Amino acid sequence: MNDELTARLVRQAMQATAEGEAVDGRPEAALSLRAVGLSVESIAQKLGCSTSVVQAALDTAAARRPRGLRREERFPYELHVLLAAKLRDHPELRDLARANIRRMRETPRAPMAEDWVDRWEEILDLSADAAERQMLRGDELGSDLRQMSPFAGALDQDERAVAMKKAQLLAGLSASGRS
Repeated sequence: MNDELTARLVRQAMQATAEGEAVDGRPEAALSLRAVGLSVESIAQKLGCSTSVVQAALDTAAARRPRGLRREERFPYELHVLLAAKLRDHPELRDLARANIRRMRETPRAPMAEDWVDRWEEILDLSADAAERQMLRGDELGSDLRQMSPFAGALDQDERAVAMKKAQLLAGLSASGRS
């Protein structure tokens, strides 16, 4: 990954910690930094904390993921982890999603898919916390919704790359029995 992206992720981690979001923000930021190739030691140095704090953050982030996600579900899940966080800072992304839903409705779909689009419209009217809970549901409906997401264009290529790397890293941890 490039130095600019790493610097941006470090800034996000520092900001999350400074704003008192260590419970939510630091684990995700640490996981993103680990996914882009930084060692636990390097993350600790950049964040000004101990390696045990970083490892605890990584363990917390991994433990938050639903158990049993299939390989093809991991990437959409990680995309939506990033989307949920970005939605908090950029509520205008709801407008993007609503515009995408209008376009989605122009294409004939199976009734089940129409139900998922309807559900996304409901989710966009929820508070940030409630929307995040729905976006990151660990059940079949959550998986289906993530496959039919209206957030096309909300993440840049670097963010998408981080999501992919996180999915790969977590798959490796899961295979090794760590999460």
